[in-house]
Amino acid sequence: MAAAPDYYAMLGVTPDADQAVIRAAWKALLRKYHPDTAHDVPDAAERTRAFNAAWAVLGNSNRRIAYDLERAAPPADETRPGWASPYPMPPRRGAGTTLALILAFVGLPAVAITLPGVPGQVAAMLPGGDGGSAASFARSSFHQVRRLLTPAGFGANGAVARPAVPISPSSPIPASVAAPRIDGATVRLAIRQYGRIVRRDGRSGVAAYSRACAQRAIDLSRWESDDFCAAFDIAAGRDTAASAGRYVRLGIPTAAAAARLGQIRAQIRRTASHSKGR
Repeated sequence: MAAAPDYYAMLGVTPDADQAVIRAAWKALLRKYHPDTAHDVPDAAERTRAFNAAWAVLGNSNRRIAYDLERAAPPADETRPGWASPYPMPPRRGAGTTLALILAFVGLPAVAITLPGVPGQVAAMLPGGDGGSAASFARSSFHQVRRLLTPAGFGANGAVARPAVPISPSSPIPASVAAPRIDGATVRLAIRQYGRIVRRDGRSGVAAYSRACAQRAIDLSRWESDDFCAAFDIAAGRDTAASAGRYVRLGIPTAAAAARLGQIRAQIRRTASHSKGR
């Protein structure tokens, strides 16, 4: 992916300049190099187009955040694909060795558990007596992974619980609630995800991911899911009206939804500034 042009240098401002300073610099350059007045500058029209392109990005809060993140991201040749491991892979084993390991670690315990008296001894070793196996499973990491992969965990008899707030267009807006604190880790995760998607799939991939994220947030109807998708859209410079609507569905007024988006936008800007300063 080609490096983004330096719009800050183009307008003669610093990356931490506020909107008023950037707008003043853009206006001054237009007055100086506009083709109607700068007759002695041969490339005045080209310069004017460049100044307008810079203002179109830096003058829009969402686009500026996305631009700052792209500038802070490492070049494509310095990044690994999402599946790449930073550690060397172990040498491949032969088919016979692999089969022997499978039999040793899976087959033999499976056979042993079927021997007379063994299941009862195993159950007695688990806390809780006869119900020990269920209690152990409830504490196991496998059970936690299953919970994380479902919208609201598991209900009675293993059934998946439904989202707590209805999200169909005809559903009534719930009463006003107190919004939880925005998790900075969720925002940073969304920023990293945006960086991966834009480097791998470009802007079309970002748009497709944004649509899928929005639908997933509607299905889950949870604060952290909406915060993630909102942060992704802000980092990508996309419209946040849909995110504001989802916040309203969760029970906060429109003004509070706009304020929450502003808080996420501020967190993303701080993260981008920190990345550029490293």
